[in-house]
Amino acid sequence: MTEDDPFADLGETLEDEPDDEPQETDEPSELEGIEKTSSQESRPRDPMTDTAFSYEAAKQRPFYARETTIEDFDSWLKYELERELNQQGYQNIVVREMTDALLRAVVEEDLVDEVAERFEEARKSASLESNE
Repeated sequence: MTEDDPFADLGETLEDEPDDEPQETDEPSELEGIEKTSSQESRPRDPMTDTAFSYEAAKQRPFYARETTIEDFDSWLKYELERELNQQGYQNIVVREMTDALLRAVVEEDLVDEVAERFEEARKSASLESNE
């Protein structure tokens, strides 16, 4: 990332997430209006194998964090959360669903105090480091 272009590294981020490739599409086909006969369309959705929402329904937003924080997050997502979901029997686990669930948990569990505490800790830590 350069100072002139804060989004210069966005392509690297996109390349780092191959697990989140489009799985299904809601785009109209050339055969719109003709009844779909694929087995995926005719069977009921299975929560253990079918994703909660399509790739197209997701909105990618860049976020900025320290490299070590992102590495810790990626490890936690891949080795803790994904493993837990897999042990519960879920298949076809994609990053967009895990990230969506995480963001919903932060909002729905009203973790404002906890997040504010981490924010304050980082500010104090940075202040102490700059005074040394």
